[in-house]
Amino acid sequence: MQNGKQTRLRKGTKIKKMKKVEKLKNWEELVNDGEQYGDPTSKLTKDQKAIFENIKDQKILKLQDAYVFVKRDEVTREHGIHLATLLSDFEPLSSVHTIIITHNNLGPEGIKIIAGSSTLPKVDYLHLGSNNLGDEGVEALSSCDLFSEVKTLNLEQNGITERGAKALATSSALTKLTSLNLVDNKIGDRGALAIANSDTLSNLTYLHLGGNRIKSEETKKVLRESKKLTQLKTLKAF
Repeated sequence: MQNGKQTRLRKGTKIKKMKKVEKLKNWEELVNDGEQYGDPTSKLTKDQKAIFENIKDQKILKLQDAYVFVKRDEVTREHGIHLATLLSDFEPLSSVHTIIITHNNLGPEGIKIIAGSSTLPKVDYLHLGSNNLGDEGVEALSSCDLFSEVKTLNLEQNGITERGAKALATSSALTKLTSLNLVDNKIGDRGALAIANSDTLSNLTYLHLGGNRIKSEETKKVLRESKKLTQLKTLKAF
């Protein structure tokens, strides 16, 4: 129709078919079709590529040992700091909701670097077992808003003592925790009592304190009968 008048096609006029508009592929489709669209890892360093290849479905980062980066005898504190620095500013991690990093010697310095990231999202599942975090690392984690959405936290085998347990118990960030695993640390009876009397950890349904030098039967009773941990369904303490 032109200027309000209906335009008729002349007899025999051929109508050209409109080209079909191709649907733009999303990030994951581009990655899976790398041969046509180019290798998405081509501009990454060797270590960045190792991280990228351990991201599953853009949602889960799983680095359960350091051997994708270095040999067994080279898992130094410098490695942990280097890895933390890479993670803190790696855009492909911006959509993950689960982070599993174990046996990478992050140390307190590494967790502080990660805690200061402006790229990492607020995950709900965090497993940092066997990373030599110590009490200092746990204190950094416990005070960081980046971890305020974490519901499941695993800090097994990190050299955590009573001091670290108290940091968790009084954390301003970890209020949504429902599962806490502190297996094979050294929080002792006093650390266990701090957790038993924690307002922060009142949403816990699962608590594993095995291998923490909790010797007093009275402490175990306080944990079982805690007026703070009223949602607790599974408790392991020894």
